[in-house]
Amino acid sequence: MDDKRERILTAARKRFRHFGVKKTTMQEIAGDAGVAVGTLYLYFKDKDDLLVACTEEYIARHRREAETILASDAPAGEKLRQYALDRFRAAEATRTGYRQAAELTREVLRVRPERRLDEGRMMTEYFVRFLRLGIEAGELYTDDPERDARVLLFSLAFFFPGALQDLPYPPKEEDLLLVVDWFLDTWASRVA
Repeated sequence: MDDKRERILTAARKRFRHFGVKKTTMQEIAGDAGVAVGTLYLYFKDKDDLLVACTEEYIARHRREAETILASDAPAGEKLRQYALDRFRAAEATRTGYRQAAELTREVLRVRPERRLDEGRMMTEYFVRFLRLGIEAGELYTDDPERDARVLLFSLAFFFPGALQDLPYPPKEEDLLLVVDWFLDTWASRVA
């Protein structure tokens, strides 16, 4: 990625997380990135365009992390378990890791309303891939990986609340793993 573009995205993410999207100006982002405001506008037409680019980078990071887990030498079940845990931690960091999480979530959904569904689709895609690996290796069995991946995703939905939700009882890693392990045990017990 272009160094200036990367510096702009890094500066924007920091400002958006700390001050929010509405209170952040393009001039502040340019200053933090060490580029002229005109240069910033060569890369991004406005703040919404910059926000979309930050969202796309988050999606790309999700894919890179998932592909790294897929490429590991771990058994398929452990890969699926690690992926679910990594997604939980990423969601938790997004939801609670900075002051402006709720405002940033609202702004992302304003410019990319499909974003909420995209994340679920991507997780389902990776769950299917982990299941297929397990089936191919003879470690796991299901006659319908797509269905089971969707059921797993729906079962885990509680563990991925958005920043706009006020939770009396925040989800815990050990509870997430309890659900994931139940599915893995069920799939492993079906291996003939």
